[in-house]
Parts: sequence; structure tokens; C-alpha cells
Amino acid sequence: MRVLLSILAALGLASAAAAQTAAPVDTRALLAANTRPFTYADGRLAGPGADFLMGQMAKAQFVLLGESHHDHEVPIFAGALYGRLRQDLGFRYLAVEQDPLAIADLNSPAYRGDLKKIAAFSRSHPTHLGFSSDQDLGFLAQATASARPGDPSVWGLEQAQGSIRYLEELVALAPNAGVRATAQALLAEARAKESRTSPGGFIHDDPTTLPRLTALKAAFAAKPGSRADVLLTGIVTSAEIYSYNRRAMAGERVGLYNNTEREALFKRAFMDHYRQVARAGAPPKVMFKFGSWHMYRGRSPGGAFTLGNFAHELAISNGREAYGIVVVPVGGYNSDVTEEGEWMKALFPDGPPKQPVVVDLRPLHPWSRAFAGQVPVEQQAALRDYIFAHDAIVVLPNSSKATWDLTGFPVP
Repeated sequence: MRVLLSILAALGLASAAAAQTAAPVDTRALLAANTRPFTYADGRLAGPGADFLMGQMAKAQFVLLGESHHDHEVPIFAGALYGRLRQDLGFRYLAVEQDPLAIADLNSPAYRGDLKKIAAFSRSHPTHLGFSSDQDLGFLAQATASARPGDPSVWGLEQAQGSIRYLEELVALAPNAGVRATAQALLAEARAKESRTSPGGFIHDDPTTLPRLTALKAAFAAKPGSRADVLLTGIVTSAEIYSYNRRAMAGERVGLYNNTEREALFKRAFMDHYRQVARAGAPPKVMFKFGSWHMYRGRSPGGAFTLGNFAHELAISNGREAYGIVVVPVGGYNSDVTEEGEWMKALFPDGPPKQPVVVDLRPLHPWSRAFAGQVPVEQQAALRDYIFAHDAIVVLPNSSKATWDLTGFPVP
């Protein structure tokens, strides 16, 4: 053992000495060599950066798009990317950070592919689709257009983002008059409290909601796997996640529970869809569109092992890989690339590019220390994590806040 430790120590010293004597890397030149422009006008992803992405994703089973929410250009870029993935690489499915019941509705013949009807549905249930800007609804219309009976093209993996749609159906499914009256009272309360200006008034803000929903589930005594059981499990689990978030905001040390339980819900919901499709043939190819923290490889900045990390590991188990893209829009809620973190200056020393670009992060991995050394010590871990969490950065430099004309909802 002592001999082994001596050898390892010597190797470590030799490696450290080599690193110290190696010529310093020109990080600006490295970035320039791995940055490629592209365009995505009229829904067509084109240019050197687009061709590069298609080549990198040719072996991918999953493509992970990490976004900034409520942005104007991100859903437009996502639509162009998804279009090429479907056309060129045989992708057929999309997983989104949206209420699963809402997305199931949009996959139905009544709504799929019809932007006007989808917008009307969102207006009628204002808390049901959490991300319902004009651009996000347009993206969902595009993605659901290919849904077929028994084979939904879009998978909603989020917790319930509102209670009303769930309780409406539970009222109709109640096993007796007493349970129906309880469900009806909860529905009336949810309708009074949940709106687009206070979406969590019932399911998030009220500490009595979770125990009352739990009691409703017990009173139903629904058969496992039944429609009532699916609805009740979905809304109770969602209320549990929201309760952790509410308590964390009040100062209780339960924030990690909120993050981990939420990521676990994403993974379970994903696998429910995945297994159904995989039974019918080859493992499906899926594009994900989630907030960027959920698409990290490894642990997110919130401390949870993510859905994105799960997708990477699942792809490996199938002999494939996942490819992660983090999208950084500039001009809407982000006024600069550094909205991601001050440490982004090391990756964009001259500020945001003037045109859309793809930055290939894989060649930067061996030189992560050179980039980290350019930022304060307390920011270095965040920068290293970011470099290894994603395979590419897409910068959209001419963005703005999303518009909400189709629903008339207030701008977040």
C-alpha cells in the first residue's frame, strides 16, 4: 500500500509540474475556433452553427434544450431546432416543462396543431399552462400537430401548475355525494384563488391545501392506476412540492426537498411515457425543453440531480448519448450574457455576439481551469460546472420579452 501511495503521489506531483510548465492556452483563440454563426429565420435552422449541431446530435437519443423562460426568441429557436431534429434525425417526441394534463389535452384532436384553439384553452384555464406566451403557444401548436391517437407527440412532465382542471374532473368522478361535495367546495375555492396574477393562491400559498387534498384522495379510495387515482396522485404530489417551496421561502431548510422531489417527479413522468413508446419498438428519440437548471448534467445549481442528468445516463444505458444545449437570450429579461452569472465574462470576454452563435463547449473541457482562473475564486466552481453541464451554448443576441396578445395575460 505504501508503495502504491508513493507511486500515486509521484504521478500527482509530475502532473502538477507538467501543468505548471505547459504553455498557457489562448482562451480567446480557443473560443473563436469553436464559435459558429447560424440563422433561424422563418423556422429554418441554417448556417455553419446549425450544420455543426446536426452533426454533433447525429448519435444522440436525447437533445436537451435548457431555456430562459418567458423569452421571445427561445421558443422560436426551439421550434426551428425541433423541426430539423424531426426532419433530419428522426426525432418524434418532445418533453416539456408543462402540466401533463394540459399537454394531454393539447395532444387531443380538439386542439392539436391549432394555435387559436390552444390559446382559447389557455384563456379558459389560465393557470393550467404555466408557460403560455404567444411564442410558447406557437411552439406547442407546432409540436402537437403530429400527435396521433394513442401516440402523443408532446409529453408534459411538470407538476400540476393549477388545480382547477384537476378538480373539475374529480367532481365528475367522485364515488358518492359526500366526496363530490368536498371536491366541489375545493374547486370553488381554487377558482376564487387561482388566477394569472396569483397562480399559486390555492395550491401553493395556502398551507391547508395539502392536508385537504390528501384527505380527498383518501376519501376517493380510487383504484390504483385509475383515472381518479392519476388525477389525485398528480395534484397531491404537486401540492407537496409546492409546500416545500413555500416553507423554503419562509426560511425553513427544505429547499433541497423541493428541488429533489420535483426532479424525481419529472423522471417518473418521463419514464411513464418512455416505456409506453419503447414497448412498441426502438427506444424513442426525444427533445427536452426545460428551464436551464433542469438540463444540467450532474447536479443543478439548486443541488438536485437533474432530469437532464437522468437523460444522459439513460442514453448511455442504451448505447447512445444525450446532447445538451443551454440557450442564452439577450435583450429580454437578460440584458447581457452575464445574467447567467458574472463568471460568463470568461466565455464571452467581448460581451454578447452580434449574431446568433453556437459555442462548442466540449473542446473547452480540458481547459476549464484556464477559464476558471479568469474569475474570482468564489465563482470558479460555478463556471466549471457550467462548462461541463452542457455540450454547447446557443446565444440569441436580439431577443426581447415574450408577447401575450393571444391570451391577454399580464406579462410576467
